[in-house]
Amino acid sequence: MDVFSKIDANEIKIIAYFQPILSADSHDIYSYEVLGRFVDSDGAVKSLGPFFSDANTTDDDALKVDKLVRRYAMKKYAEEKRTEHLFINIRLAWLEKFADKPEELPTVQLIQEFGIAPDRIVIEITEEEFNTSDPCLDVLEYYRNAGFRIALDDYGKNASNIDRLAKIHPDIIKINIDYIHKSEDSYYYREYLKFLTNFAESVGIEVLYEGVETKQQLDICMSSKGRFYQGFLVARPQDSMQRAIVDYPIFSASIEHIYEAQHKKVVHIDALKKSLDSKITHFLSENSFFYEKENINAYLEKLCSELPEVVRIYLCSKRGEQITHNFEWDSGKVICRDYRGKSWVWRRFFHEALKTFIVGGKSCLSKAYRDFTTKKRIFTYFYAFSDDVFFFADIAGSDTP
Repeated sequence: MDVFSKIDANEIKIIAYFQPILSADSHDIYSYEVLGRFVDSDGAVKSLGPFFSDANTTDDDALKVDKLVRRYAMKKYAEEKRTEHLFINIRLAWLEKFADKPEELPTVQLIQEFGIAPDRIVIEITEEEFNTSDPCLDVLEYYRNAGFRIALDDYGKNASNIDRLAKIHPDIIKINIDYIHKSEDSYYYREYLKFLTNFAESVGIEVLYEGVETKQQLDICMSSKGRFYQGFLVARPQDSMQRAIVDYPIFSASIEHIYEAQHKKVVHIDALKKSLDSKITHFLSENSFFYEKENINAYLEKLCSELPEVVRIYLCSKRGEQITHNFEWDSGKVICRDYRGKSWVWRRFFHEALKTFIVGGKSCLSKAYRDFTTKKRIFTYFYAFSDDVFFFADIAGSDTP
């Protein structure tokens, strides 16, 4: 960015744009992210992104320009009498300068100047490389104690992120854009988004998906159950927070679509479980179950032949040890594979079965997961044949997102 190689912030008009961030719980704008812009000699508004990301831009120069962006944004926020939150991007390297004088932090001084409550401001840490010093952490703690919220940008991109997370203790994580875009074509990324959201929820952190550009991406993110959404699909950066242009219909339609999909999924799973319950109950009524090693193979082969919807069936002890062969469908016929002695107590589906049994239930259908060998999406059905013998059946699931 040649025009900014020797930037003079006093000669170039620095402004801010604001990109709305929507919340799934309110179906409305939760916050605006402040984005740096400048007006060139022809009056065109251009992004400051290349300037901030240029390796030749020093931290001092970046901080000098960013202060102008922040001042512009907060002045406008106050003038427009906004009440939403405001995301302010800050590099960790900038914080070290204020380790001994946090009360002089530019953002702290600006909210005092413009009468903005600190709990309206989200400090977004944007530095990718994790090199957090104790002084930086002390400054972040000062922000937190003063009432600011902390967000961590680009989460999931680097292996060091768990270290950053453990030390920074953010309130919000923004999921890496690349993962969201790649989720359209790969179930690995779709499952990773769900994993990140589940992990964040388990440690009390809210999730923001940024860079959402297509309806499919929005639906995938919605199905991953994050709270906040940002991207060109729902709202582009704009010069004012008043009368913000937001595609509310597409946002609400995605929420409704996910609700309908979840409802359909629950109904389908319930129907599948009831169907299997009925078939197993009927089979047991006509074929009394007694566990005898010399007769069990014929018994299970007959049962499998009456369950065309299953992939495989087998029996386990109550402690998770497989006590029979697998009986599987292969090219239209039932075949036998020896997995006796394997322990499944470490598998999630066994935990779900055991929980059901302990509270007095007779059967359950596990959450969907991927088979280690085939990578196909499957459910595992459980039925307590007796107090000591558990029946399991794997059923193929839909491979759609």
